[in-house]
Amino acid sequence: MSKKFIGIILGLPILFLGMWGVSLKIQMNSGIEVKLPIRGYDPRDLLSGHYILYQIDWESADCKQFENGICPEDEFCVEGRWGRQCRFYIPEEHARALDNLFIKRNNDDMFFEVVYSYKKGFKPMAKELLINGKDWREAI
Repeated sequence: MSKKFIGIILGLPILFLGMWGVSLKIQMNSGIEVKLPIRGYDPRDLLSGHYILYQIDWESADCKQFENGICPEDEFCVEGRWGRQCRFYIPEEHARALDNLFIKRNNDDMFFEVVYSYKKGFKPMAKELLINGKDWREAI
């Protein structure tokens, strides 16, 4: 085989990965931003890395953010053992500090929200975790 052919074969996965990344970025930027309150958590999982496992608190959510004022509960997250579960990934070095904040929230007036990029007909994408209205990095 020629070197040119091998170069093309090896370059195709990189090209497709780049195209996929660009399409995700376009999807994230084309949706409307919605803030949804969350509850429940699990800050770590050995197989999946570090993340917060949560549920959206639809009872406290502002459904006016959505078309016709109706919350599209079934479009968010995936069905899990204890309801619809969502994940927000965080760097490993911040897991313990974030875990402490979640534990502390039971004692204080602390609320957690996730900002999603939402576009009807597409899977909502979690963009940001907010603690008391601030980016989680500022809160820890």
